Amino acid sequence: MWAHSAAEIGKILAAARRHHRLTQAALGQAIGASQKWVSEVEMGKETAQIGKVLRALSHLGVRLQSGATPWEETAQAASNPHICLADIISANSVPQSFRRHR
Repeated sequence: MWAHSAAEIGKILAAARRHHRLTQAALGQAIGASQKWVSEVEMGKETAQIGKVLRALSHLGVRLQSGATPWEETAQAASNPHICLADIISANSVPQSFRRHR
């Protein structure tokens, strides 16, 4: 299934939560969020924190997979049509030592 919007991510989250027979409150408690937050994400809230969304999806066993990305070389894309989201995040993360402290 492809998700092209926050609303579609919300539908995926809701379906997975129901599949696991969890209430919104139970999922929220499991990931450190409120029932209201889960409800808002399931309704397609576009400003939801991506870390919590990923934590919720992971808790429910939903794995994200990316297709080919525009910055890949054609030869690499042909040899590896599946890209791990964690690899993309790792490759584009700023090392902890370079982050500005607030």
